[in-house]
Amino acid sequence: MKGRLFWKIFTAFCLVFSAQLAGLWTLFVVLERNHPYWADNLERYAAPRLEQMAAAIITHEGPQAIPAGLLNGPMTTLVIVPEGSRAPAGVRATTTQATAPDGRRWRIFYRLPRKFDKASIAPPLIFYLSGIVSGLIFAAILGLYLSLPIRALREGLDRFSRGDLGVRLASRMGRRRDEIADLARDFDGMAEKVEQLVLSRSQLIDDMSHELRSPLARLQLAIALARQKPEGAVTALDRIEQEARRLDAMAGSLLTLSRLESASASPEHFVHLRALIEDILADVRFESEAKNVRIDLSRHASMPEGFHADVTGDAELLRRAFENVLRNALRFSPSGSVIGVTLSEEPERIVVTIEDEGPGVAPDQIARLFEPFHRGEGETGGFGLGLAIAQRAVIVHEGSIEAENRAQGGLRVRITLPARWEEAAALS
Repeated sequence: MKGRLFWKIFTAFCLVFSAQLAGLWTLFVVLERNHPYWADNLERYAAPRLEQMAAAIITHEGPQAIPAGLLNGPMTTLVIVPEGSRAPAGVRATTTQATAPDGRRWRIFYRLPRKFDKASIAPPLIFYLSGIVSGLIFAAILGLYLSLPIRALREGLDRFSRGDLGVRLASRMGRRRDEIADLARDFDGMAEKVEQLVLSRSQLIDDMSHELRSPLARLQLAIALARQKPEGAVTALDRIEQEARRLDAMAGSLLTLSRLESASASPEHFVHLRALIEDILADVRFESEAKNVRIDLSRHASMPEGFHADVTGDAELLRRAFENVLRNALRFSPSGSVIGVTLSEEPERIVVTIEDEGPGVAPDQIARLFEPFHRGEGETGGFGLGLAIAQRAVIVHEGSIEAENRAQGGLRVRITLPARWEEAAALS
């Protein structure tokens, strides 16, 4: 059934409004004048005041000046008789006397109405009709105001579940600034992230297919050559072994990347970040010396002497992250250049900056630098997974990684990690 929320709101309002009308009907119509409560109040409070009012009028203007509403009203029935006359039946036992300007004396009695005049105290029919119509209109507007955006949300979710990842709902909320509009904006944010994730996974599959095609083609070629020229089988087998190792390395990198993307949090272990980086540099320097590239480790003035830069996390993942960034810097560093590694401190953060003197990255390629299988122009080595793995390892540790070109040439990579001193001390 379409519009169920609308009809629920509409029906609930009608029931509440009907209950209010029933209460008013009971108050103004069902209660009659001879109800003891009304009779007692009329006799106790209304009667003396009405008699005094009539006496004042007689004293100043005579009995003929008393308004007809006081003599024959639905709830104000006064009886005026000359002094010495018998009291009429059905009046109060007490009486009030007054002397007219002509000297005649009059007695004033209040007669209690025998029955309420329902028409006199009940609101007019137009009151009920206008209330019903305005209430129904208000209920309809309120129901539509709430149900229409919810229906739009339902349609958007249905389209999204059927694979339309480009659906967005915030624009359909108009100028609303309520919780429903917030829900639509949250949905748009979720849909944007899911669409990017699906597109990146699709691009990853395409890139994987492309990267696997080349070594597989070389494997097939080596096998074909071995069959055609048995005397060259040893060379072909060496080539097959080389490509197999390359495929194994690629599979390992892909497994690491997949594990990092599915990880929600890093294991909490105590890590001396400075000692970890020094250990990594000791390994990388074997390669840098062969290229005549110097690697310098320094600390910023914000960090005190002997400071270890303690963090919590997975030491192996952090090692992979820093090692991949350093090896990437080394790959593009010319002979005789310097790679600088600097540790600095920010409020509750530790920053590691790695700078090289290589060619840098084209400005339009920096945004894609951490995408899987992305390689710069002219780059032939590697799989394009190192920086992607580094980024995801840092994100798992609730950190961030950014890259930018240096003004004097080269690339600067800035890795920021949370410094949890108390947690690190507890885990040590």
